[in-house]
Amino acid sequence: MSNPGVPVERCLAILGGSFDPVHAGHVAIAQKMIDLLNPVQVRIIPSGWSWQKKPFYASPEHRLAMLSMAFKGLPLATPLVIDQQEMKRAELGVPSYSVDTLTNLRYEFGNTTSLIFVMGADQLLQLQSWKNWEHLFDLAHIAVVTRPDFDLDTIDNLVAYEFKQRAGSVTDLRTRAFGHTYLCTDLTVNISSTQIREGNNLDQVSADVLGYIRRHRLYEID
Repeated sequence: MSNPGVPVERCLAILGGSFDPVHAGHVAIAQKMIDLLNPVQVRIIPSGWSWQKKPFYASPEHRLAMLSMAFKGLPLATPLVIDQQEMKRAELGVPSYSVDTLTNLRYEFGNTTSLIFVMGADQLLQLQSWKNWEHLFDLAHIAVVTRPDFDLDTIDNLVAYEFKQRAGSVTDLRTRAFGHTYLCTDLTVNISSTQIREGNNLDQVSADVLGYIRRHRLYEID
């Protein structure tokens, strides 16, 4: 593994999640990472078997179809790739662990690429329960999209310590391979997939996605 102090040639933004369903907040996060980091690619990775959550409401096929619809209207100068590796592992009965996914991406892109793993504040609150969470920093940077008033002291002590010790700048994320943390507090995303599944805030999904949900009778939305 390369030293995080060694300059790298390019950076890759990675956005994982259930996307059950995908909504405007997910698209806004992807666009923010493009504006902030100028990555060579945004890699969208839908979860396969999320061992910490209940089973998904929509099938992998439906979630993939909605992802394609949601992001097709985004004016991307940066390529966006939907990566199915976690879904494929789920077909083999293997749960989704971010450390495995990032290990695969590090192997794919090598040691001269900065990998920036993007998550929401809700995921950060649970990070201490993730498999080998400390090893994530040996594979990638972690960027968290959160509220302007978010306080690191509200999360697990060990996670908060790592985030404070590893705090870096946008330049660090773009020019080092891994190991830094970054809090993005200027993008307010106040929408969840749960709300949409319950029939609320439907204006936060694209017209194509909403039409698809209704056509396939997903989530029992009228």
